[in-house]
This record gives sequence, structure tokens and C-alpha cells, in this order.
Amino acid sequence: MRVPIGSSRGFRAWAFCVALACIIVAGVVQAGDKTALRRGTQAELRSLDPQVVIGNSAGAMMYDLFEGLVTVSADGQLLPGAAESWTVTDGGRTYVFRIREGLRWSDGATLDARDFVYSLQRIVDPKNALRGAGAIFPIRNATAITRGEKPATELGVRAIDPLTLEISLDNPAPFFIDMLASFAACPVPRHAIERYGAQWSMPGNMVTSGAYVLEEWISNTHYKLVKNPWFRDVDNVRIDEVYYYPLLDKETAVQRFRAGELDITLDVPPNRLDWFKKNMPTETKNYPALGVRYLVVNTERPPLDDVRIRRALSISINREVIAEKILRDGSLPVTNIVPAALPEYGPNPAPFAEQPYEQRLAEANRLVAEAGFGAERPLRFTMEILPGEGPRRVAVALQAMWRALGAEVTIVNIGTKGHQKALATGDFGLSWYTYFVPFSDATAFLLLLESDSNRNYSKYHNTEFDAMLTAANDIADPAERIAFLRRAEQLALADFPLIPLFTPMRVYLINQRVHGWINHTEPHLARHLSVVD
Repeated sequence: MRVPIGSSRGFRAWAFCVALACIIVAGVVQAGDKTALRRGTQAELRSLDPQVVIGNSAGAMMYDLFEGLVTVSADGQLLPGAAESWTVTDGGRTYVFRIREGLRWSDGATLDARDFVYSLQRIVDPKNALRGAGAIFPIRNATAITRGEKPATELGVRAIDPLTLEISLDNPAPFFIDMLASFAACPVPRHAIERYGAQWSMPGNMVTSGAYVLEEWISNTHYKLVKNPWFRDVDNVRIDEVYYYPLLDKETAVQRFRAGELDITLDVPPNRLDWFKKNMPTETKNYPALGVRYLVVNTERPPLDDVRIRRALSISINREVIAEKILRDGSLPVTNIVPAALPEYGPNPAPFAEQPYEQRLAEANRLVAEAGFGAERPLRFTMEILPGEGPRRVAVALQAMWRALGAEVTIVNIGTKGHQKALATGDFGLSWYTYFVPFSDATAFLLLLESDSNRNYSKYHNTEFDAMLTAANDIADPAERIAFLRRAEQLALADFPLIPLFTPMRVYLINQRVHGWINHTEPHLARHLSVVD
């Protein structure tokens, strides 16, 4: 029988259900003597295949389930993972990894160098259409293979013997070891994939290499991970079970955290950061993310094919007002795409950032008029945004700011699938985009503008910029290389192929029962944590 919530009887029924749900949750995570960690995540994943999933919702769980050649420490430093050591020769073009002896998959099967050859060939094979292929692009022939120009067997990887893996690159890539720490570069189990096909990553079928293995997946409710008894460092894994709860609504996640149902949750509702920092300072952890929010500009579609219009739109944005008065979530206004949070890189603002806003606005109006737009010929274009309060509020603010240029901007709210399709096909004007790097090097951001990059949705092409990115890989001195990349960034941004907006702020709420959490950029592995009740 359906009982109206507004009635007293309905309220009692609702309260009973909520209480029962809390009891069930508490019973699940406190059963027996096992220790459990409860994490709130974001959208439910469409797959748990590390070579398929991308984005923030995937990260934490993938690093719990899989370990690659390289891993990270509790404080975010690169460490040997499945490989115990490696050597680099041939001017940075050849890497030879020594695989640890006795490695096992979570089902007890042997894991060795041949599994890495299979996995790396699988990720670039175009017949698999895997989204993580960009994670290993420096490997010899990787780009040609993804384009269908060469077979996957010509990828520059080979198992010299079961414990020795050789990887050859097209060109030196100082960031390559960092790339190998990403979950997309982790090995996947050939024997499980060949047996179960696309269902290999479901509970009961899934085989992993990390500290945990998937035991249960209840759609839109939770994922349950349990300790992998075959993990190489299992004796130092202190948490027995990890639960991930997909929660799209930030307010719901916060409420469940404050009710004690979650130990860790990512992000808080807009405008709430100050409250949490004041009232729950011990539980609130925040730091700039290694990511950037920006507008992709379709440089092939009028009127945005005119660099004068692109410049006018970017310089007329008052980013500080949006960040401080509208978002108030800790986002940091930026005019370049490589965030200052990136180690060693530092701030690299566009030259116009030093100009007073009134001066920039006057120049923007002059550029729009010079391009032939005005009262009789209004500047019109569309701006696509993703669902959510944050993108909507920013879009409305931008629409108002550009109205001062006489621009008529149509805001289009589009779903994730439609958004990706529009970017891939070029069917957009401006498009909201957030990018978090798969490896900690400025190149990870600058590749967004490389001519051949599959993330260059702007269709930007600058041969001088491309050449500088390649040349940077041959610069041995770190400081000299960073200075060179900073010049390359400013060269490309002078053409305004995209419009940088903000560096997002990572805000975590961490229950005091969780020990071992160290503030650093992603990832935070559950095996580095412990829980104490």
C-alpha cells in the first residue's frame, strides 16, 4: 500500500525505512571482526575494466583493484610496483623492467612480463576501442596502431623472459614512469578476459592484481571490495573491506558522512566549503587538483574561427568574480591550462591577466567590432554545459559578461554521452570541459593542444607548438625543460584555442577514525590507510 509522506503514518513509515537502511549499512560494514572503509564516490561506473573507465569516479577504486609496474606511496611519491626496478638506456628511449618474483593474480594464477605485453597491446588495438589508449602513447608505434596503420603486435613491448619486460619509445619521454603509475597502464588478466569476454570485470569473474578484489556490485547502491590474499604486500594491508557508494548528489553524500555512514567523501555542495573549514576543520581536507576547467572552442566554426573573437571572449571574463562571488567552492581562477599545483611548474598566467578588467573589456569590444559584429549583426554562438549546479551558474555568469560585448549566447544543457559525441564530431560552439591529468607533468595538459591528440577537440593546429613539445623531451635539465614548456604554453594560448577558467579544488571529508591520510594529489590508496573505532 502506498502511504503519503505528508501524513503522520507516512512519516513513521519513512522514518522506519531510513532507520532500517542505516542498520543494514552498519551491519554490512561492521560484521565480524573485519575492518571496513566506507567511501562515497560519484557516478556509477559503466565498467570496472581499467582500460575502459576514465574520470574521477574510476580513480580510487581502480587503484585499489589493480597495480601496475609503478605505484605511489602514502604521500604520493612514485615507487616500484609490480616491477622491483628498471633501467633506462638509449637516450631515454628504452626501459627494461625487472618484474617481482612470485607475483600472482587474485585467483592465484601467475602474473609476469607476458601479462604486461598482452595488456599494453590490448589497450592500443583499435578493434577494442578502449578509452585508455592515450595513457601509453609514447611507446613505439602506439599512435600508429590506434589509427589502424600497424598491427598491435608491433607495439614496442616484449617479454625478454617471464621476469624481464622491455618497452621502447618513439622518442624520449621524461614523464613515462609517471604515466605507468596510471590505472590504465595496469595489467589485465588475459585468462579471465578470454573466458568471460566483456563480463570479466563482474563479481565472481573479476581477477585483479591490486590489494583488493571485487566481491559484490549492487547497482546504484555499492561496490564491495575485499582484501586480495595473493597481493604481493598483503601483510601490510590493514583494511579488510572497502565499500564504495555511488552518490551523484553532493548534499546526500555530506548528510551520510555526518550521519557516520561514510568515512570518506569527495566534494561538498557549492558555497559550503567555508562552513566545513570553520566547523569541521579536522575532517576537511582541501587542496588544488591537478586539473583544469575550461571551455573548448570550436576553431573551425564561425564566428569562433576568428582569433579576435576567441581573444575577446577570454579577456572579457572576470574569473575572480565568478570564483569568489558565485562558485565560492575554492576554485582558483586561471588564464592558462597547466595548474600551478603541478610540481615544479608554478604560475604561468596569460599576459592579459595583468591588465585591469576595464581595459580588457574595452579591448574585447574593439575586437568584436573589428571582426564585423555589432547591433545590426549580433555575435551569436552556443555554449554546451553538463548537468549540475556548478556548470549552470558559471554559464549564466559568462552569458551575462559576454552580453557587454553584444553577444547573444545560447546555453545548451547536454548529457555526458551527448557531450562526448558533440566533442568527437565537432558539433558544438563552446563546450564546458574538465580535465584531470593521468600523469604529473606539464605535457599532460599541453597535449590537449597537440595537433594529433585525440583530446584536441578544438582542432587546433600549430606546427611550431608541436615541434616544441617534441623538443622538450630531449632537454635533460628539469628547470630548463620547464622554462621551455612554459614558453610553448604561451605560444599556443596566444591563439586562444580554448578558454581556461579554473583549477578545481579537491575537497575531502575524512572521518577521524581514518588514519594515514596525507594531503596530496591523487590517488589515495586504501592499502595505505587504517581505521580505528
